[in-house]
Amino acid sequence: MKKLSIYTILLAMALFSIQACGPSEEERQAAEQARLDSLRQVEQQRIEQMMQAREDSLARVEAQKQMEEEKSSAQFSENGTYAIQVGAFRSEAKAQSYKNSISNREYPNVYIIRTGNEETGNIWFRLRVGFFDTKEAASKLGKELGKELNSGYWVSKVERSGS
Repeated sequence: MKKLSIYTILLAMALFSIQACGPSEEERQAAEQARLDSLRQVEQQRIEQMMQAREDSLARVEAQKQMEEEKSSAQFSENGTYAIQVGAFRSEAKAQSYKNSISNREYPNVYIIRTGNEETGNIWFRLRVGFFDTKEAASKLGKELGKELNSGYWVSKVERSGS
């Protein structure tokens, strides 16, 4: 029995010394608080990085949009001598319908001219867009219009009355 008591006391001392070697309750709470603070800091950094990435992305999109607008903005000129022809129709109603369908694209000077010979009945209604100073400027917008409207185009020299 004496041996059992000694073993029990030794076991209790061993358990007590093992428990005494571990961190105290205050140390555990401090470690947990440090862990939580670290997680909060990492989460805050992550949120800041996401916000910065979003701002960068929006800035890139805006810059790209501005570049595309500058690239695609045609140099219209009230006194230009070139126009883009995007269609020719035998029927004035069809020409007007097509004109109405592209007028919402904010191209200035979308208009129809009537050409041909009344006597022979060879009448055409040509749908044209804008006036340009140079053939190159007209051609630049013509390419964009051709893609957008899924049609052909050609640049025409405009005869101005009174010029």
